[in-house]
This record gives sequence, C-alpha cells and structure tokens, in this order.
Amino acid sequence: MDVKKQIKSFLQQAELYQSQGLLYEAKENYLRAGQLVKKNEELIKNKNLLGVIAKKINVLKEKIDRIENEPLSVELPEKIQDIIKEKFSFSKDTDAGALEGAIALAKFGQFERALKEFNSLIERESLRVEAAKNIIRCHKAIDSIDEAVSRYQQWFESDFFTPDQLGRLRVFFQGILDSKGIDIKLPQKAGKMMIPSVESLRGPAAASAKAAGEPEPAMSADAEEEIEEEAAEEEENIIDISSVGIALTQGPRKGETIEYDVSFQAGRVINLLVSGNDTELIETLNIGVMLDNVQFYSPIAMFNGKAVVSSKSKIESGPKQGFYSLDIKIISI
Repeated sequence: MDVKKQIKSFLQQAELYQSQGLLYEAKENYLRAGQLVKKNEELIKNKNLLGVIAKKINVLKEKIDRIENEPLSVELPEKIQDIIKEKFSFSKDTDAGALEGAIALAKFGQFERALKEFNSLIERESLRVEAAKNIIRCHKAIDSIDEAVSRYQQWFESDFFTPDQLGRLRVFFQGILDSKGIDIKLPQKAGKMMIPSVESLRGPAAASAKAAGEPEPAMSADAEEEIEEEAAEEEENIIDISSVGIALTQGPRKGETIEYDVSFQAGRVINLLVSGNDTELIETLNIGVMLDNVQFYSPIAMFNGKAVVSSKSKIESGPKQGFYSLDIKIISI
C-alpha cells in the first residue's frame, strides 16, 4: 500500500476507535501513523502533520491517565442491593434462593456485598462448595486472585472441606489459574474425587447406549426435547465451565470466534462480563438470540454445543461499571 494511504488509514482508524471510546487502540494507531510520517518526511507535504499527531497522542494520554487514576465507583445503596438480592431469588428452596440472590449481586457488579453473602453461605453444608467457587469467581472478577489463593490455602490447612470437596475446588480453581497463565500450583489432599463426564451431560439415552457399547440411538425431536428438559432438572450434573468461545453469525465480524471467561455459573446458566467498548458484540447478542456453535471449556474437557442469550444488563456501578452482564443458557452439548 502507498505510504500516504497507509498514514491516512491509520489516522482514520484512530479517529474511529476514539469515537467508540477505545482510547488505547486509538493511541496505537496514531503512534503508527507518526512513525510512518517520520520515516517518510520527504514525501509528506503537510509539514505540520507530525505536530498534529503528537498533540492528539498527548490528549489521549491525558484521558487514559485520568481514567486509570479515577477511584473505583461506589457500590449501589444497600437498599437497592437488597432489592436485587430478593428480586433474583427465584427458587422456593431457602438455600438455593439465597445462592441465587448472592450470584445476582455479583452479576450486577456488587462484588463486595456478594463476597459477604457467599462468606455467609459457605457455612451451610448444602451450599459449601458452590459458595466457595463463587468466592473464587468474585476475586477473579475484581482481579484479586492472590486473595483467592490465600483463601484456598486456609481451606486446605483446615478440615472445613472433605478431601473430595477440596479436590473439586482445586480442579476448578487450578483451571482458572492455568487459563490465565498464572504459575501457581495449588496443594491437594489425598482422596478420590468424582467428576461428571461429558457423556453424562448428553442425557440418559446416550449414556446407556455408550455403557452397552452400542451406537447412540436416533431420536425424534420430541424425544430430544424430553431429554433436554430432564437434563435441565439435573443442574448439579453440569461441569464447571471456565470459558466459552462464541462464533458470531452476523455483523462485520461474522464467522469470528470470540472467547470469554465465565464470570459466574448457576447450573446451565453461565454469566459473562463484556466490556461496554465491545459494541459490536453487545449489539449482536440480544436476549433470545440462539448461539448454534459454542465451544465450552472446562478444567477437564472441551466440547461444542448450543446456547441461548437469556439476559443482558449494563452494570451501572462498582468496579465493572460500564460493562455488560450477559447470561447464556446451555441448550445442548
């Protein structure tokens, strides 16, 4: 490409990124344009262009510095948090409802309050493991992994969890650490751990056929629907999903697969935190949109499946202010 056209392209991209609030990307494109101008000053008639670019870069630097130095947004008032907690507690079971309420607080970016709730729920035997997983998820969401590691160490050194429970927590947490490239190996205790297989998620008919060494039987649409409904009632069998790859089916990025870490999970419903700057994805993934090609990653397997966007809301306060909380429900795997 002609040098002048390259410079013009970088400047146009920088303006576009800046208009979308993508300051780092805009700065990078201005820098590239400036470098080309310096290398080809004899070709550039506009001798003031380098100065103009430098001013734009300085303005961006100031904006970025202001954003990075701003204090974290305050959490929502306690009364509003209480409303969120109560409104999203759907289960008739007291324990399950309490867990749903705590997860809802986290989805709305109220991590401090959510951590308090999970720390309370961990005392209940029926919720112990799930509450512990969500404590780890909260720390991951607010970039305080070191605190999560310290908490796991406390659990390891005590008898709070059985060896089996601690083993499941270790597999879950180690998967998060490995996916983030964090070189920490969590200690483990002796004890056998039962992890649900991928086959167990495909329904009783497929599981029986596999056990008998027979091919999976063909099923009618009604039979498939019945099996999916039955699987939906057995949420506890769903493997922990650490990240998902979503293949976009529309828009300029059609065909591209975007991978996101899972922030929270409640059975078949998994939550993603998507930056408000990723306008293309936000505008594409509306409630009710079917995702026919999703890659689900867990600490023990990777498998493909389908999901549907079940909820989308903007986080208005807290450390993740401006992000979108996106729920997708697993339909089949």
